[in-house]
Amino acid sequence: MLILGVDGGATKTICAVSDENFQVLGVGGSGPCNYNVVGVEEARKNVRLAIEHALSNLDLRDRTAEIGCFGIGGLTTERDYEIISNQIVPFDVAKRRIIVNDVVVAFYAATCGSPGIVVVAGTGSIAYGLNSRGESAFSSGWGWLMGDEGSAFDIARRALIAAAKAYDGRGKSTVLVEKFKEAFKVEDFKDIVPKIYHEVTSTRIASLSKLVFSAAEEGDEASIEILKNAGKELGQSVVAIARKLSMENEPIIVGSSGGVFRATSIVWDSLKKYVRAHMPKASFTPPVKHPVIGALIMGYKNLGINVDEKAKAALLQNLERKIANP
Repeated sequence: MLILGVDGGATKTICAVSDENFQVLGVGGSGPCNYNVVGVEEARKNVRLAIEHALSNLDLRDRTAEIGCFGIGGLTTERDYEIISNQIVPFDVAKRRIIVNDVVVAFYAATCGSPGIVVVAGTGSIAYGLNSRGESAFSSGWGWLMGDEGSAFDIARRALIAAAKAYDGRGKSTVLVEKFKEAFKVEDFKDIVPKIYHEVTSTRIASLSKLVFSAAEEGDEASIEILKNAGKELGQSVVAIARKLSMENEPIIVGSSGGVFRATSIVWDSLKKYVRAHMPKASFTPPVKHPVIGALIMGYKNLGINVDEKAKAALLQNLERKIANP
């Protein structure tokens, strides 16, 4: 029996295939599948490609999974669901399909489905929580124009603002001015303006966050402040969900996932500080390294197969082994 899981967002798409014994049989990757970023056709192609890569080395006559769980970035409204379900996620790879926002699979990767809250900070940001009564809620995830506070895009945008203020003399001095000049290969900082407004995509702007991470490591005060504020913003999403679901005083799990948390501990530490001040009984689990595990866990649970911490650890170990030796 095959269980298929997909985790995809604005940067990449990962597929993992496992069996009923928690053995990961195949892993595949491709480009982004958030159709708001790359369009429906490119999103469909990348989901299919990741699945084909994961199944390519399986010596099986029937490659149709018993269940397929798809965590897809950009799924917010009913219209999003219709587009993703009918035009992006293939029908022929699994007998049953479960299609959710990618933050939900990150949640299962962090909590195994126990009551808690997880926040994802990658190109964009979003948080999701589930309480003991089965009630769920989202926070953030409004996209780069309306929100996504604490995301890589938001961090880069705030860093560009800080650099512009420093250049003008309106803000504190920061190494970000020189780092952006070097990244854009310009002599004068103001020469990045046409590049930002006419040549650079939102995903490319998000990738500039790595300059902020490196500047913070060098002790740049402006960059450290930006990252601490990012953690606070993400913490506010966690607290907002806890209040919606009446979990502020419950012993719940709080987890995280996404490239921002992998790049620096400053954001995670700031988030924890903010959350602890408002949710004293919350416990924290380390940032999720491979959220696609959550898609597999969702699959097992929907098939009535219990996934405890031991099984989750086995899945993770097998996944990393398969990534290292495809």
